[in-house]
Amino acid sequence: MKTEKKTKIVEWYSADRMHNMSKTWLSELNFIKDEQVFLEELLTDYTHKIVRAEILDRAKIVTTALLRTARGNQSLINDLTKHEKELSIMVDGKDEIEKEKQYKEDHIALTKTLSSFFYDYKAVKFEVFELVKRLMKTDKDEHLLN
Repeated sequence: MKTEKKTKIVEWYSADRMHNMSKTWLSELNFIKDEQVFLEELLTDYTHKIVRAEILDRAKIVTTALLRTARGNQSLINDLTKHEKELSIMVDGKDEIEKEKQYKEDHIALTKTLSSFFYDYKAVKFEVFELVKRLMKTDKDEHLLN
């Protein structure tokens, strides 16, 4: 019986590439931060309709998820800001192999964490819009009946 070794190929990014990736992520997270404020205001504007439309339980779940993503977003912004400050390890000209290796591993971990966060956030955003769409339809139907 032949056993195969699976080797994991890890792409080591250059310091410049990691810096650009971090800047892009920070930009996206800051945009999401603003977008979350909009989504919270949207839910607040429809609060009276949520109570009347008997979808309070779903609205609570969506609101809780939105607040959780807001906390996660801020935590990621803080982590990325710290990560960016530590980039000097990669470009200071000193041979600090262990620190450089740790920085790259942290970068890979951040890549995975951010990917997961963006996926989850899109799902929460979709739920907010579905809820508001349903409320707008109910509101439109009520206006047509009157």
